[in-house]
Amino acid sequence: MSNSEKAPLTPETTQEKKPIHIALDNKLYDLTNFAQVHPGGREILEDFHETDASQAFYAIHSKDAVKMLDKLKHRELPPNERLPKRPYLDFVNELEAKGLFKPNYFIEALLIGHTLLLFAIAIILNEERPFLSACFLGIATLTAGWVGHHLDHSRDSKLRDIGNWFSPITLGFSLGWWSEKHNRHHVSCNETEKDGDIQLMPFLWLWTPKKTEDNWNRRFQHVYFGILYMILHYKWQFDSVVFALKHKRKFEIKLLAVHFLLYIIFFKARVVFLGILISGTLSAFVVTASHQSEEKIYSKRELVKGSQSHYEINDYALQQLVTTRNITTPHWLLNYLCGGMQFQIEHHLFPRMPLYRLSEVRPYVQDYCERHNIRYKEEGFWEMMVRNYKTIHTFAALEL
Repeated sequence: MSNSEKAPLTPETTQEKKPIHIALDNKLYDLTNFAQVHPGGREILEDFHETDASQAFYAIHSKDAVKMLDKLKHRELPPNERLPKRPYLDFVNELEAKGLFKPNYFIEALLIGHTLLLFAIAIILNEERPFLSACFLGIATLTAGWVGHHLDHSRDSKLRDIGNWFSPITLGFSLGWWSEKHNRHHVSCNETEKDGDIQLMPFLWLWTPKKTEDNWNRRFQHVYFGILYMILHYKWQFDSVVFALKHKRKFEIKLLAVHFLLYIIFFKARVVFLGILISGTLSAFVVTASHQSEEKIYSKRELVKGSQSHYEINDYALQQLVTTRNITTPHWLLNYLCGGMQFQIEHHLFPRMPLYRLSEVRPYVQDYCERHNIRYKEEGFWEMMVRNYKTIHTFAALEL
């Protein structure tokens, strides 16, 4: 059916309020007005305008969010625009039935307690052993990052309430900023126009730039990219403060102030400086290399073969599997430092799943890939680092 033949929804539109029509479960929702209050921000909804977002919706939303759908303005799609249920959604339901999305509160308490213990050790060592204190602070901050990331993804109300305090105080991160940025990364993974995690220009190019956008520094990016990794945590803190102030998030501003005040009270400046560099470097190597050298997606319809509907886009599971790679961690220390994030494939397929359950679900994902003839990608930490360096060097050496 052509655009002119569709029965259009007619929302109030202005230059600032673009229409947003999204298909979910073969119903077309007018989310133009709802976008103003959407907890995940407006941009992520605009990314899915005139598409079927069913898979992405169920990947990141709670059952409470699902219940809200009936309250939103919608209409049924005509028969020739409807899409069959995707295998990924049946896969999610299968794992839900096995209880793999349910949190274990005892493990949650251990993770939070363990992180706070690392911070306490760093404080104790601050005066007499500043270098050792910085090492513990770095690992504490790294661990807090994995735990805070997990709490933010959780759709358990108790864990979400803890996360609202945990991340701003321990990390200096705005959860509002993080949620908008990170959820968009998940549902538009490695999309060059929508995934902020790979939009690192003009400091780092991961695909061929246009001549009009190119910068002189690109030729040296394979030399200095490590510095960008080192300051990643500082960059995220800066973005968090700017976001909280811009959007007048008073509660978050207070918690961020507490975070920086605690650092001033308990740590020497050089301990904080080195500790955050350690944390930023370690986290950057884990979360960037698993994406930066993988396939880039230039359109949400790029992987579609033989479209059945105007609203059909890339299969969610397929996009995650071609743009993500796992890290094998045979050594206990590397396994510990990765904190569950070595299972990037499983995490991207099931963002709501607790990180400590990802190893358990791995065999199910491998079986899913085999049944659907999709490659399951994983490799060792150092092999991935070398390949990531080669990718960065390739685009540094590129002649336009």
